[in-house]
Amino acid sequence: MTGCPTVVLLCGGLGLRQRSDGDDLAKPLRPLPDGRALILHVLDYYRSFGLDDFVLCTGYGARAMERLLLDAFPVSPADVETGPGLVRFSAGGTRITLVDNGPYAEKSVRLLAAAPLLRPGTFLLGYGDVLSDFDLHRLLAHHRESGSAVTMTATRVRSRYGEIVVGAGMSVTAFVEKPLQPALISAGYFACSPRLLTALSPELGLEEDVLPMLAEAGEVDAVVHDGRWLPFDTYKDFVDAEALAQEEGLPWPTPVRA
Repeated sequence: MTGCPTVVLLCGGLGLRQRSDGDDLAKPLRPLPDGRALILHVLDYYRSFGLDDFVLCTGYGARAMERLLLDAFPVSPADVETGPGLVRFSAGGTRITLVDNGPYAEKSVRLLAAAPLLRPGTFLLGYGDVLSDFDLHRLLAHHRESGSAVTMTATRVRSRYGEIVVGAGMSVTAFVEKPLQPALISAGYFACSPRLLTALSPELGLEEDVLPMLAEAGEVDAVVHDGRWLPFDTYKDFVDAEALAQEEGLPWPTPVRA
C-alpha cells in the first residue's frame, strides 16, 4: 500500500460485557475455531492490505497480550525494545508497538499516548475485537477524496429478536425472523487525519464527545459496508460469531503468516 499508514488498535478495555461467569480472559486473546487468538486474526486482516506498522493500545491483559505476540512472531529477545509502558519489536516486515495505559484509561487518553508513535499523515483506527470482509482500500480512497478529519465505516446489523407485523384490530399478519435494521451503526474502522489528534483531550470521550463535535463541524464522512461484519462485543456475540466461523469459514482476508 502506497504511503503505508500506521494502524492504531484499541484493545485494552475490561470487556466486561462479553465475560461468562468466572471468565477473565481479555477479548482479543480469546481463540477462534482455528485455535489462534482473535487479535492475531485482526492483525492478519490489516496485514493482508499491505499494512505493516501497528500501535496496540493495551491495558487489561497487557502482559498476556505481550507474551502472545512475542510467541506468535519470529522475534529474538535482543530485538525487543522496552520502555515505561511500551514494548516494540519488528518481525517479518511488521512493526508492532504496544502502549499500556492501564485497564481504565479512556480511549482519548490511549490515542494521545499513541500519537507520538504514528507515521506522519493519515492513520487508521480500529478495535481489537472486530473482524469483517470490508475493503480498507475503499475507506482510504474515500478519506483522501473527502478531506475530512475522520472517515468511518458504517454497517447495518440484524435485530436480536424476531419481529411481528400487526394489522387492523391488532391482528398479527406476519413474523419476521431477526430482520436487518435500517439504521447505520459504526463498524469500527476509521481513516483519520492528524486533525483528530488535535481535537482530543483527556477529559473528552472519543465516541461521546470528540467524534460528535467533529461531525457537527462537517468533519466526519462515512462509507457503507454491506458485507460480513463480526463484532466480538458481548459474550453472546462471541459465541454467535464463533459458530458462524465454524459453519462458513473465516470471511476476512486470508491470514498472512509472520
